[in-house]
Amino acid sequence: MIFWDTSAFIKCYGEIEVDHARAVNLLDREQGHKGCVLLKIETISGLVRKAGSNRALRQTLLTLAEESLRQFDLMPLDESLIELGTRLILKHSLRAGDSLHLAAAVQLTREIGRGKLHFATADGEQAAAAAAENLKVIRLAL
Repeated sequence: MIFWDTSAFIKCYGEIEVDHARAVNLLDREQGHKGCVLLKIETISGLVRKAGSNRALRQTLLTLAEESLRQFDLMPLDESLIELGTRLILKHSLRAGDSLHLAAAVQLTREIGRGKLHFATADGEQAAAAAAENLKVIRLAL
């Protein structure tokens, strides 16, 4: 089971992205994809920016991402997740969004048990924080 940070997931939608093929392989071969609800809005933002003024490319990328996101169980933001995210910021000096993705993965790991979840990211600081929180990390190149 993979918990996706946006930095890893968005690699599935850019053939020139470093580790594009690896990200697509993870998306295609694994079951039970997880993420924080932020994954959807951050992905849409990233793809819109990537497509620029090319409306056809924008629509293609958004359609592909929305189809993939239907496979995901996205965890909602709630007060406990925000509190945990805040503690992770103080502990690891993370950006707010990164801390919430990591908080959701940590919380889910506590619920389902250690070793059942891999955290996919292309962010070096977030990968280090995830490892420090005893998560199994799939590190994609930036």
